[in-house]
Amino acid sequence: MNKYISKILVLIFLICVSMSVPADKFRQLNFRLIDAARSDDINEVKTLIEQGASVEARNRFGNSALIYAARNGNMEVVRFLANQGANINLINVNGETALMGAATNGYLHMVEYLVNNGANINHASLKQITALAAAIYGGHTDTALFLLAKGARADIQDNSGKTALVYAAAKGNTEVLERVIESGIDINHQHGNDLTALMWAAGYGHYEASELLLKAGAEPDLMDNRGRTALMMAVEGGYIDLVRLLLYHNADISLTDKQGKSAVDLANASIRDDVVRLTKTRQEIILPQNH
Repeated sequence: MNKYISKILVLIFLICVSMSVPADKFRQLNFRLIDAARSDDINEVKTLIEQGASVEARNRFGNSALIYAARNGNMEVVRFLANQGANINLINVNGETALMGAATNGYLHMVEYLVNNGANINHASLKQITALAAAIYGGHTDTALFLLAKGARADIQDNSGKTALVYAAAKGNTEVLERVIESGIDINHQHGNDLTALMWAAGYGHYEASELLLKAGAEPDLMDNRGRTALMMAVEGGYIDLVRLLLYHNADISLTDKQGKSAVDLANASIRDDVVRLTKTRQEIILPQNH
């Protein structure tokens, strides 16, 4: 009886060993495929697919060969993998897709291909970042405008509440900002720390972006969680032309933050006299012609 059981156990062991050999072989092929795609080696990619590597294989980060190729902007590799059945909407461990990788790096031709072939344009990562937000943050205007034209939603909030409007305002990207405003988004939306798009634009000294927001109805006297307004942020940054612009649009100079400080109090020595003068002559403010 014991000999019989021993033989069965040996047989099971041999079967397991024989099954593990091909399994390990294909696992190595899959890893090599991902490395080949990441290295833009189309010939190696083709060879490995012919040898049995899977286009759906992923590494420990959840990235597939197609995700890496899209990040690199390698159209030849992406087209080949897609034609072999690779899922262009595959999501990695961070919730990111091939489209997001291409948008982050500003590969417009890749973004166009993926969107035109069914990529989920409004998918958001675990941090709730979309391809549109990634493109704007990376300064890739053409890519952002294409995504908007194809139906990318500008109102999706990331995990801190920022929308495409805020990203564009913070970057001073007036081309994208104008399109986002045209989408009908809430221009006075307050997100994390009660910040608005105007506060971001003013805080970074973006005159044209601030002007665009104000003309579209941005409220200059909204306060963040410190009680600071866009005017106070412009003053702190020493952006005197922006101060002039905000006062022209009726920003209230008398408001104080939670520490009791007004915009004049927050002005550094180099512009304090100019701020005081502007507050006294606000009815005569003339906006500069060079903006």
